[in-house]
Amino acid sequence: MQVRKFEARTMKEALEMVKSELGPDAIILSARDNNKSYGLVGDGSVEITAAVSDETLHKKKFAEARLREQEKEKFSRSSARVQKDLIEKMVNKHLQKNQAPRSITSQRYIEIDDDGLYSKAQSMQKPQPQQSHKAPTNLPVMSSASIKAPTAIPASANIEIQSLKTEIANLKQILAQFQAIPQNFIQGHPGAEFGLSFDLSFIFEKLTSAGVASEIAASICEKAQKELPATKLKNRALVEGWVARYILESTKVATPEEIRDTKVHVFVGAAGSGKTMALVKMASHLVVRENKKVAILSADTFKVGASDQMRIYAQILNIPFSVIRNPSDWYQIMNFMNSVDYILVDYPGLSLRNSEEGLNLKRLLPPANLKAKVHLVLSTLAKDQDVTELGRRYSVLNYNDVIFTGLDESVQHGTIYNFMRRFDVPLHSFGIGTRVPEDFEFATRERVLDLLFKITQSNNKQEQKSL
Repeated sequence: MQVRKFEARTMKEALEMVKSELGPDAIILSARDNNKSYGLVGDGSVEITAAVSDETLHKKKFAEARLREQEKEKFSRSSARVQKDLIEKMVNKHLQKNQAPRSITSQRYIEIDDDGLYSKAQSMQKPQPQQSHKAPTNLPVMSSASIKAPTAIPASANIEIQSLKTEIANLKQILAQFQAIPQNFIQGHPGAEFGLSFDLSFIFEKLTSAGVASEIAASICEKAQKELPATKLKNRALVEGWVARYILESTKVATPEEIRDTKVHVFVGAAGSGKTMALVKMASHLVVRENKKVAILSADTFKVGASDQMRIYAQILNIPFSVIRNPSDWYQIMNFMNSVDYILVDYPGLSLRNSEEGLNLKRLLPPANLKAKVHLVLSTLAKDQDVTELGRRYSVLNYNDVIFTGLDESVQHGTIYNFMRRFDVPLHSFGIGTRVPEDFEFATRERVLDLLFKITQSNNKQEQKSL
């Protein structure tokens, strides 16, 4: 089934477009007047939604392909009835011309008799009136020469019949073997294993293709299946809108007040997660865009040159810098806290494979009276399973929120939503590139929805096509 929309200044022009594109048998599904202007002159427009079957559209194209150029113009100007008659005539003529001759007659074999013996046999089977037992003397004598034998089936037909019998026997054997195999290997529509109806398979597949875990996507669809009536589930736009609203409402983000009211920000995460760059981007954002006084601290004494790298960044931003080597250093730093608005602390990139690493890292955290916010930094390029495992290991630090980096390098961003749902922690910010501070943004619900539904990406593609 082909469904298309047509827009024109008048209803007549729109119907002509429907007839030209879909043919005379197109069905008008809806028609409405648009309030918005049409074209550059600002006139109103009429929008028609029409549909036609693939077979009917194929017949139309078949007929048009066999017309000359001058005939095509005359055909397009003809009425719908004339077009329909011409299409049917050309298609029927083509079918009759290419119809294969019948090799075997449809008449029953016993009826093939030139002398009408079968009709005589039928008359003999009818009940006859009672007659005397005297043998009739005037019956015609029928010689064996006058009786023609039934016409024999050609040898080619016998071969064809035997071939069909063999093929049927093979099919029966295959069917018997198929029935003996357990049928549980046959897969249903996407989401069927979670008990989702076919109407929700498209949105389940859309979520999972964006990287959302199957069990989380299924829970969203199950909620939609319970709350939406069965009739509305068949409306894809309505279902997609409901799921989009649910994602917006269920996404947790750090509020601006939480970020503004916190003075000490701690950045933790595994090596290669983009932790140091996330700290530098946030520091640049606060200094350049918000004109805040910021200090950078480094507690990374494990990696060679890590503290020197942070010192260089601090010099570029012209802000104070210091190194935390043991917990007692915090008491010296507290004397200078009133002179700055924010303190950002970089911690070593550890995988926390053992409890000792976790204890050492926890020992270097700021004192409890500073009420520091701990940000776990993760990369969207990591596997969903690895990100979940890191979230579990770093839970010993009681992190307050999560920062995701590498959004520009990843094609699937469902990991962001998965982590937020599994650990029930808000999203703090995103790293979307290498530029400082341009490629840094605080997390929003709308941004998460855009990443999952690829709204901006789709709009950009449509704009490029229009250009």
